[in-house]
Amino acid sequence: MDTEQEELEALQKWWHENGKAVVIGLVIGLGGVFGWTTWQSRVEATAEQVSIVYQSMVDMAAADDHLEALLRVDQIIRDHPDSDYAALSGLLGAKSALAAGRTDDANRLLAWVIQNSARTELRDLARLRSAQLLLDEQKREAGLAMIAEVNTPAFTAGVEELRGDILMDSGQSDAAAKAYESALASDSISSGTRVRVEMKLDDLGHRQGFDQSQ
Repeated sequence: MDTEQEELEALQKWWHENGKAVVIGLVIGLGGVFGWTTWQSRVEATAEQVSIVYQSMVDMAAADDHLEALLRVDQIIRDHPDSDYAALSGLLGAKSALAAGRTDDANRLLAWVIQNSARTELRDLARLRSAQLLLDEQKREAGLAMIAEVNTPAFTAGVEELRGDILMDSGQSDAAAKAYESALASDSISSGTRVRVEMKLDDLGHRQGFDQSQ
């Protein structure tokens, strides 16, 4: 799915830009527990341990070994719940859960990220994915309520596109068209999203007589 790939690429870009801060955050979080020397060695060992488990989870998911990947996700969340690795694992684990046909696990992991991640970007990405699942389950009002809580500017286009999809599924074509136009007007829109949203507006115009020039 193009949207899923775009979200994953955005997440990978975020990790590239913020990975150092993740490790520093883990260091700070453990700083008050041990004396300096013990603390430093423990931090290094813990950061290495969780990064190894996280990478193994990513590798398993990439190899379509989704059930094993989910075991690693639960391990990271259980052992390192306050680290950003836990939130990242929850997001990627939800994708593995869906690939394995385990929607309940996907919903559980996304809910965990929303409730526990310290980072707005990760909570909002989880909200977007959760709203898509709610749409798939025909829970439209819940989906609209979920995306209403997304505040990350980089996700504006995705929010408006999904809002349009939910409104279209509800039979509200005029409101859906406005949402799609808002997505196109967003500074955060990617080229792939733009093409997809324009196609949706074109299709809406053919079926509803919507004049995009007005």
